[in-house]
Amino acid sequence: MSCRSRIFDFSALAGLLAALLLPASIQAQEQPPLEAFAMRPIILDVDLSPSGENLAVVRLPGQGENYVIQVFETADMSAAPYTLGSDTMDIIGINWANDERLLVRTRQPVEVPGRRVGYNTPGIGQPGRVKTYAYKLLSVGFDGGRWVELPSKSNIARFVSETVVQRLASPNVVHRLPDEDDWVLISWFGSNDVGTEIFRVNIEDGRSESLLQLSSSYFDYRFDYDGDLRIRSVVARNENRIYMQYRLKDETEWNEWLSFDVDDRRPLSVLGFVPGEPNQVYVLTAQNRDTDGIFLYDMTAPDAEAELLFAIDRYDAGNVVTACISWACIDGEEDPRLVGFYFVGDAPQIYYIDEEAELLQRSIDAALPPGNFNSIHDRAADDKFIVIQSTGPSEPGRYYLLTDKQQLQLIGRTTAVEPEQIGDSRVVWYEARDGMMLNAVLTLPPSGEPPYPTIANPHGGPQSRDSLHWNSSYWDEWPHLLASRGYAVLQPNFRGSTGFGYDYFAAGDRQWGYRMQDDVDDGMQFLVEQGIADPERMAIFGWSYGGYSAMVGAMREPNIYKCSIAGAGVSSMELIEKEEWNYRFREMFQRTRGGLSPIANMDDVNIPILLVHGDRDLIVPIRHSDLFALELERRGKPFRYEKLIDAAHTVDTLGFDHNMQFYTAMFDFLDNDCGF
Repeated sequence: MSCRSRIFDFSALAGLLAALLLPASIQAQEQPPLEAFAMRPIILDVDLSPSGENLAVVRLPGQGENYVIQVFETADMSAAPYTLGSDTMDIIGINWANDERLLVRTRQPVEVPGRRVGYNTPGIGQPGRVKTYAYKLLSVGFDGGRWVELPSKSNIARFVSETVVQRLASPNVVHRLPDEDDWVLISWFGSNDVGTEIFRVNIEDGRSESLLQLSSSYFDYRFDYDGDLRIRSVVARNENRIYMQYRLKDETEWNEWLSFDVDDRRPLSVLGFVPGEPNQVYVLTAQNRDTDGIFLYDMTAPDAEAELLFAIDRYDAGNVVTACISWACIDGEEDPRLVGFYFVGDAPQIYYIDEEAELLQRSIDAALPPGNFNSIHDRAADDKFIVIQSTGPSEPGRYYLLTDKQQLQLIGRTTAVEPEQIGDSRVVWYEARDGMMLNAVLTLPPSGEPPYPTIANPHGGPQSRDSLHWNSSYWDEWPHLLASRGYAVLQPNFRGSTGFGYDYFAAGDRQWGYRMQDDVDDGMQFLVEQGIADPERMAIFGWSYGGYSAMVGAMREPNIYKCSIAGAGVSSMELIEKEEWNYRFREMFQRTRGGLSPIANMDDVNIPILLVHGDRDLIVPIRHSDLFALELERRGKPFRYEKLIDAAHTVDTLGFDHNMQFYTAMFDFLDNDCGF
């Protein structure tokens, strides 16, 4: 945890970036190297200090290295920054605790005794040691002084082993106390039995005290601006419902409030408290609509009808937008007025209700390339400094510093890939075989003529969705990687996807491998009919649920695909129910998932398949791919298997070497086993 030299040496990246950061006119004629896609994001996080005097940037010093934190003086960004970090510290995020100290989230690989037989152990079905990641929260001065672990180990020793085995739990900052500059509130989920404990922690020395402990029946707790716990959700397993409890400001009694039946699956989410109105909250819910809207609720009149503030047809609402960023809103340091509503249509959008905020957004948009989503990522208390994040269908991401709402300065880019190298993305709608209209994202190669070799890329979840937005994660990078190699890529938002209303979502109930899979195939047939996809050169590739879909895609008859690539896929419905759905209240939603189990239909595999899986995966343990590979081998089916050592389920745990191994194997597989 040492503080490195204040002078930061970029020589490790110089050779690679010299090749990658060529002028766009030259780059557009060349295919970006795999290394450009395999690198973790060059900039992972950017955060302004509360006063705006300093800017912290989590930056990648070189391929295969861990992130470091650079702290710049905003008044002179050309001055050498402080650099914090070490070769053994894997930094994954930051926040300012106050103007002097940073909160740093880190991750480290661990092995603990296995508590589930064969969970992700080397021998299938044998007990052993579970490989996963443990997460820590640290505090440090912005100049690199006094690293402190939060909370201290003595407070949480009884939690650690259970936590890392059962879930990727970690300490989480839930409130920066406005009247106590050196203290924060941290939550720690211990285990199914222990539940969640809230600590009050000193960021200077790690001292902590336990404020309250919530059993596993409680979750989604909400604190108001003063740091008081005001709302919590409760799982009533015997009644098959989830309800909220609230208490009025300065009162201790808990009152039952909003509830929903699990079978209906129309959940409620408290987005935040209304500034100046401590008993009013913004709530995201559908009520009697198909799509989610944002409502204003008054807890002093719990039986009164809520006021609908924002809703649109076809797409769910997302969140409220205020004139400040969360930390400063909590502290009362900025103007917390409501200025608009965020939602994701074809791409992320903000509907403004405040003229001043809309004018600022227009001025930012006018200064940057058209077609991107330019969001205020962070801002100082007086708006002298504002951090802008710009992303788009073919823009991986750039960060800018806006000074005095006039001077715009590039902080850096998240990747070395140029927009001209990765092609164009658009939204398409197509009709499924049963008449349901479905949304999808289509990415075309930057060169060449149709019909293209085409890959179906169903998303994970499956309670998720794809849109025209690149958020610097590999989930969004994969279609562009494939497009840069000449492939068209379809990301279908099959039934069961979220963001398009309740009917769209509920249509996927217990349709794994059935209608949800038909939707993927129907999207590909649509592209064939449009002259975009070559029917003789089509494949399917996905991760997590998408990996499951790729496994099922290898079993279709007649099969429209020549090969399948299944990453971290669910091969056994029976296993995943035991491994995942017994965690907290989630077994109550198990009824929504059901369908074809790939491991029970191995004889139907009729195309080559590439399996990819990380051995630290606790969400879909590697046992799923191990068993699938074993059954393929027994039957003499053509397959390859790439195990990613020390990678977990989420793609942010895939480092440069993992990605190079994966991408090299994938394109070799497409070229040789698929016959493309």
